[in-house]
Amino acid sequence: MKKIFIVASLVLVVLLLFTETAYWFGYRFSQDTGGTGNCAVLVLGYPTQDDGSDHPIQRLRVEAGVATYQANHCTRIVISGGAVANTYVEAQSMADIARTLGALDHDLVLETHARTTWENIQYSVSSLAQYDRIFIVSDSLHVHRAKRYACRQNLSLCPNVFTTGYNPPIELLWWKIPSAAHELYAWIRDFIIYERMETHRLG
Repeated sequence: MKKIFIVASLVLVVLLLFTETAYWFGYRFSQDTGGTGNCAVLVLGYPTQDDGSDHPIQRLRVEAGVATYQANHCTRIVISGGAVANTYVEAQSMADIARTLGALDHDLVLETHARTTWENIQYSVSSLAQYDRIFIVSDSLHVHRAKRYACRQNLSLCPNVFTTGYNPPIELLWWKIPSAAHELYAWIRDFIIYERMETHRLG
């Protein structure tokens, strides 16, 4: 029993170190303001809790999005996310948070159909294409995947896309560990898929 406890503790420590290091590096490389020019912010959705209350991740994303919108004097803030996990539309719930933080109604655009990160980008691009700087906002690992998708979907738009990632606090470790694992899985999955597609295309 003692040996099992020691092994479990070591595994937990390794997971903790891996997760915190990954998020820290992700954060360090996701704070580019992109220079000057008119700008818009895209906040990626996250499910509302089943009782209708805000999820902590929702609030963190919106707080980071509104802070970016205000700091850069952007004129558009797009919030993307449909009713994925329950009957609550993510974009609507998160827009309510944004308003309490100072986002102006005439600057808010709600994209209410996306069910995946790929669709967040796909369904939002028409509201963003006319801007010189587009800030994608999410946690500091997820945001890099979102930019990767933006560049794959619209290569000409890629130079205008920048990332604003936040590092969730240690209190959300219960969320961070599986989320980091999912991002690693998504990176491997996407790499394999895209490599196969590119190899097939080049023949």
